[in-house]
Amino acid sequence: MARTRTNTHLLSAIFAALLAVLQLLTATPSLAAGTGPAADIASRLARVPGLTVREQRAVDGGGRQYLMEFRQWVDHTDHAKGTFQQRLNLVHRSLAAPTVLYSTGYELDETPARSEPATLLDGNELKIEHRFFASSTPSPPDWGTLTVRQSADDYHAVVSALKRLYRGPWIGTGWSKGGMASVYHRRFHPQDLAGTVAYVAPHDLDPSDNGAYDRFLATVGEPVCRAGVERVSRQLLQHRGELGARLDAWAKAGSFTFSRTFTTTDRAVEYLAMESVFSYWMLWGDARCGLVPVPEATVDTLWGWLNFSLDGLEGYTDQRISAHAAYYYQAATQLGSPAPSFAWLADLRRYPDVNRVRAFLPPELRDRPFDAGAMRDVQGWIDHDGERLVFVYGQQDPWGAERFAVGPRTRDSAVFTAPGATHGTASLAALTAGDAARAKGMLARWGGRAPSP
Repeated sequence: MARTRTNTHLLSAIFAALLAVLQLLTATPSLAAGTGPAADIASRLARVPGLTVREQRAVDGGGRQYLMEFRQWVDHTDHAKGTFQQRLNLVHRSLAAPTVLYSTGYELDETPARSEPATLLDGNELKIEHRFFASSTPSPPDWGTLTVRQSADDYHAVVSALKRLYRGPWIGTGWSKGGMASVYHRRFHPQDLAGTVAYVAPHDLDPSDNGAYDRFLATVGEPVCRAGVERVSRQLLQHRGELGARLDAWAKAGSFTFSRTFTTTDRAVEYLAMESVFSYWMLWGDARCGLVPVPEATVDTLWGWLNFSLDGLEGYTDQRISAHAAYYYQAATQLGSPAPSFAWLADLRRYPDVNRVRAFLPPELRDRPFDAGAMRDVQGWIDHDGERLVFVYGQQDPWGAERFAVGPRTRDSAVFTAPGATHGTASLAALTAGDAARAKGMLARWGGRAPSP
């Protein structure tokens, strides 16, 4: 018996020593940012192939933010074209928590704010800058690789790399063009995500048919408000000369131009008068009807309305349009773009093509062909194989005039409309109580926060 106890003690001591050595060998080295869990996550991220952590910050309320870059193939089907660096923004909460993949659709937002799905799930959130925006652009840019499939492959590469650390459920989301990109990701890589919540995402199956936008603008909002917004757009064109002079002075003072996109200031004023209607409903809705100018409005008042309804003029200058050339390229080659007729302005218009998306492209890109099958392919996947998709729209948002739809074979999915909401206010929280409960329940179930039915 004594011999047995001695052997047991010896084996226990050896096991304890081996365990201590193993712990030393597997311990994560401390970083300059400190030791403990935060340093451990940072070092584990740094070891992910292709991933570079550029900056890390503490986040109010807990967690850490990591600004990173991921090495992507310029062409996922032809690696000979090389790579580029794609920017990422990770808000880390816990390796065990759900992770929300936020498709920006545009340039990266570097704030640590989390989206509605990430907040509801108390999960991690990873934002991805879309290829060809800001610094996430190949050099030289190969415009032929700016497609919905290549973007989906970008997201797939990131998810594949980070799922080794974040092994909880992954949920896709995005707003507007980002919501569109989140759906395209699911279409080509449905296994990456447990579900998708796409907000205010337009879906244009036939860009030659803009009837849905005309019908929407003819019925949106309260009749008195709608009539007032239409009337003011006519007033803008009736004073196009005076407003054009103001636009020239404003542009000169800010070192902006309109000449590359619109050729002349008069063409710019015509476009802005039409856009004031679309933009007003996109941004403000019935809630701001009290600000619609009266019929006797002065040019000063009309100038103020133009700035208000468009939420500023900078977005329509050559400089801002050039910075977003990737959006206009995608709209012209795959996504489609709204071009309502604005019939009530017909007798005042001079330039029938001024609101066509190709006018916003650099001249060397304007002849690129349109891929008519791209959006039909996505809708076909939704109709036959789609599952776990939630689409959220605002009742007064014209971008929702042409929207994603779910068919009888689309599983565990739904389309919701938030009453009175605009492009910026549509959310799960803005839905009716019943719809909000249903949508949040679906999200919670996909994210592992609620039992499956």
